[in-house]
Amino acid sequence: MLFTLFNCILVKPRSTTISGNTTVYANGNNKVTLTCNTDSSNPQSAITWYRNGSRITNGKPQTTATGSYGGLVVSQVLEFLASREMDGDIIECRASNYLSGSDVVRSSVILDILCK
Repeated sequence: MLFTLFNCILVKPRSTTISGNTTVYANGNNKVTLTCNTDSSNPQSAITWYRNGSRITNGKPQTTATGSYGGLVVSQVLEFLASREMDGDIIECRASNYLSGSDVVRSSVILDILCK
């Protein structure tokens, strides 16, 4: 939905995508690295990460790039050490801004953690 305010188009986020390798060997050294990208929104979206429905913290900063409608595309990397207990875990990226209300957009992946 588009709103205008003082010749500025306000847009809530409509989608997110997660990229990265979800299949990793748990050998004590390998990390899972995932990137969440939002579509263009104005004001910019905030990204939050979840593991099996529980919010997880991420020390990596969010980055922005110019998007359509004068909005911003937001990206954030999530990185963590793979452990065998994480096999089958659901990692979810959620994006919202104040226009979203309860209409948060999300995408998820399922981890495939391999062991020798």
